[in-house]
Amino acid sequence: MKAKSKSIYLTLFVLLFYVVDAGAQETATRGRRAGNPTPAEATITVNEQFLNSFLTAIFDNLNEPSMALTIGGAKSTPQCASEIRLKREADGVRTSVRFEDGRIVGPLAFAGAYNASLMGCVEFSGYADSEVVLSYDTGRRALVARFQLRNIHLNNTPALLNGPLLNMVQETIDRRYNPVEVVTLEKLSTRVDIPPAGGALQLRAKEIRPEITSSALQLHIIYEFVKG
Repeated sequence: MKAKSKSIYLTLFVLLFYVVDAGAQETATRGRRAGNPTPAEATITVNEQFLNSFLTAIFDNLNEPSMALTIGGAKSTPQCASEIRLKREADGVRTSVRFEDGRIVGPLAFAGAYNASLMGCVEFSGYADSEVVLSYDTGRRALVARFQLRNIHLNNTPALLNGPLLNMVQETIDRRYNPVEVVTLEKLSTRVDIPPAGGALQLRAKEIRPEITSSALQLHIIYEFVKG
């Protein structure tokens, strides 16, 4: 049998399968047609290893994320830049995330300096207990993340800086970064060509709902299908 003939027979077989399967589903669900149809949903599962590998890739391939500290009279000079830099590891604590009680938490290692007229240049390092809060933003049509710091652990630094530095860093994150767009519905949408049917379908993402389990982050995405 020629290759072209085989391709035609295979296409006919696939179409026949869908027609028979659709007929069976029609019979099984005819009684439910009066109600609302079940939305089409796809689920993406992300585990801790993926997220931690992503963090490692940032430090391996990009510059250390940094934020300028400008609150509370902090100033930057060539000799002392008022900033905080995220580190892969600081004083034995490694930046990482884990799933815990339906939350994404973990330590953020950092180092930096605070230059103020009353105290001079104070260098610091340590880590912060952090939580990443995920939600769907209707206006942005995107999954967004908000970074919240719970406590700062400083090494060889005056304890009186702990509270002010925590507030300063959190305010800087809120003002410049929070919320962070993780992924938009547009990026989750796609177009699928279906040659045997003579056309294509647009898979349009309409909503995304995050769910954090004990071992993974699950993204539930609601889709609608329209002619493309």
